[in-house]
Amino acid sequence: MNAPLTGKTPTPFGDVWLLWDDSGVRAMCFDDPTPGSAWGKAQRLDQRATELLARLLSEPPRYIESLSLGGTAFQRRVWQALLEIPLGTVTSYRQLAEHIGRPTAVRAVANAVGANPVAWLIPCHRVIRSDGGLGGYRWGVERKRALLAWERDKVDQAA
Repeated sequence: MNAPLTGKTPTPFGDVWLLWDDSGVRAMCFDDPTPGSAWGKAQRLDQRATELLARLLSEPPRYIESLSLGGTAFQRRVWQALLEIPLGTVTSYRQLAEHIGRPTAVRAVANAVGANPVAWLIPCHRVIRSDGGLGGYRWGVERKRALLAWERDKVDQAA
């Protein structure tokens, strides 16, 4: 594996940071990454990050294997299920647990959703509470609301 690269690029939802290497995207976040972590040791290339994000958004990942992520087998199963949620739609933690065949593992599913290292690309923002409330979001509920509205607009424009 080559040394990781990082970069910051603007989005309609604020700046996003990407961390990647030759094997793929390793992490993506909306907040400044933790100094001293792999982020701090990576070479910073903002223009390449902008190009990479544009490519990823035009052809979103369909399979967890196309990203260079760690995680447990259970987390990866949940993250794969998140990739299967169609653009502009939402699901509940309970529905997600049922989808992966673990209907009693709602809390574990919620923890796996929260551990998602790739903001936006693995659409954890598409998971809401069973009562229809947005619930939490690592990068803020307002950003979650904005992401969901942006996706609904894209679906409406395509119709």
